[in-house]
Amino acid sequence: MTGAILPRHQGQADGSRLAALFADRNWQDGVFAGLMLLSRIPANLGTAGGLAFLLLAGLYTLLRLEQAGLTLRRCWPLLVYPAVALLSASWADFPELTLRAAVQMTVTAYAGLLLSQAERPRTVLLALLAVYGGYTVASWLAGNTRADGLGEAPALYGLGGEAKNYFADTTGTAVLLALAGLAMMLERRAWAWSAALAIVTAICVMATLAARSAGAVAALLSSGALLAALLLLRKASPAAKLLFVIALVTALVLGALFFDQLLALVQQASNKDEGLTGRAYLWYRAAFYTAERPWLGVGYFGFWTAQNPEAIGLWRYFDVRQEGTAFSFHNGYIQTWVETGLIGVAALVLTWAATAALLLRRFVITRSLPACFWLAYLAHEMAKTPVEPIRPSALVAPTIMMFAAAGFGCLPVLRPPRP
Repeated sequence: MTGAILPRHQGQADGSRLAALFADRNWQDGVFAGLMLLSRIPANLGTAGGLAFLLLAGLYTLLRLEQAGLTLRRCWPLLVYPAVALLSASWADFPELTLRAAVQMTVTAYAGLLLSQAERPRTVLLALLAVYGGYTVASWLAGNTRADGLGEAPALYGLGGEAKNYFADTTGTAVLLALAGLAMMLERRAWAWSAALAIVTAICVMATLAARSAGAVAALLSSGALLAALLLLRKASPAAKLLFVIALVTALVLGALFFDQLLALVQQASNKDEGLTGRAYLWYRAAFYTAERPWLGVGYFGFWTAQNPEAIGLWRYFDVRQEGTAFSFHNGYIQTWVETGLIGVAALVLTWAATAALLLRRFVITRSLPACFWLAYLAHEMAKTPVEPIRPSALVAPTIMMFAAAGFGCLPVLRPPRP
């Protein structure tokens, strides 16, 4: 015999090391975070991806029963909008559809909250970077494009075939994660990793531009600048950071007041037709629906369905032949108002306001790098709410991420020792 036989004690040692790796909580956090998000980013995974996500979320919960209990105790107020969505099944036009979608959305939100309570938040961020960055770079290298709008200009889309706005959200998130990862590597003086992440950042920026989503570009410009400022000020005194927060809130108010003008500038620079999506007509029609049921709406996820004649009429108006829930009112607040009424809008706005307040508090008091990322990610999503349906949805990656940001703000704050 020419083959070598490993000694029994060496095989046992290898098995022990492998078992220790699987039992390592940091390794578990990274693997589950990465796999859960990876199962929900590519659109072509469909039902199989959704089932994989639910199984992963369930297994992660079983492995972390104590963490799951802490999540619910610390973060239960952040589940107010999912609670409204669940309750809306009692008055919905299509109760079975609403209840199913609301349950799935609640599980999605819970998964994000559970990830936010991981012991090593940086491990979670690095896992998310691997998934978002890897997917974006692979999609950019593949170079798949589709005609975009009336000008027939090519727009890059992801390997999973997702719509351009959804893909642009993925690429923009990848940019923010790459910047956060770059800051980590520079802090560790890991120069080779820093150079690699600088290249990844550049590719992700190019992919975002190639997706030709004006809203995504505007959101990335603002959130990227915010992340850079937060990282630079991370180790400053609490007083200096508090002054920055005051200036930031003032700038956000001004940005909200002049958002249309800012978006118009981005559209002009990217040669986009602002009427291409028909937002004005969609908002005009939505005004009728919200006037009929202003407080409660038609039920969560209950408008854009083939069972609704009003939705069919709008699909026909826009010559949409593939009827489905990918169509929207192109505004997160209007979409929420139509579905869950003013009660739902109030619950959602309060949730995001509380998230921002908790994260800003953490930024001022601590030197947390993950807090900087999650604040920038929150800004990235909120900047798009006037033009995209950014709100909690069932089994989608942005909902996991938004609630991970919200839950991270609920972690206990450990104040740095006084000098």
